[in-house]
Amino acid sequence: NYRIRSGDSLWKISQKFNVSVAQVREWNGLSERTLLQPGQRLTLYVDVTKQHGSI
Repeated sequence: NYRIRSGDSLWKISQKFNVSVAQVREWNGLSERTLLQPGQRLTLYVDVTKQHGSI
């Protein structure tokens, strides 16, 4: 699980974890109009050996 922080976007999160925005949306049932809120949690299925940056 990933907790959204102020300034996060689906694009930033997808780049950080080397997944697509579409995958993040699909895994979490998000539409293109869904607004992210700090503190909200997202489920991410990632290969931790391929993520970018720190968590």
